Amino acid sequence: MLYKSLEIDELINTKDVEREIVDLMENNGSHLKLISLKKHQVIDPHMSHTNVCIYVAEGEIELTFSAIDNCTCSACGCEMPETPDDEEKKYKIKKNQLFLFEKNVMHSIKALKDSLFLVVKI
Repeated sequence: MLYKSLEIDELINTKDVEREIVDLMENNGSHLKLISLKKHQVIDPHMSHTNVCIYVAEGEIELTFSAIDNCTCSACGCEMPETPDDEEKKYKIKKNQLFLFEKNVMHSIKALKDSLFLVVKI
């Protein structure tokens, strides 16, 4: 069994690097990542094949969901609705907030302030 105490400052550079991603754990498709983004930095649109929980430890981020880019076919098993909502949806997540969303949704992340956050994919 793994027992380990970790110091955030030793894991990730929050001062000098524009963007850093550290994989903390992975198991059977589940992931725990620690991400540092400087203000205005972006993680480009992508899709997670697992459910996601984001916890913002420092700063503020904006999640943008774009239904236009999501797969809406009935053949691939992506579980997206047949008729997508064409509107972009944006959510601000601040320090000490959690945000949850389901798998197979196209999204991007932008740092509104220098930010540090955990991403849990299960």
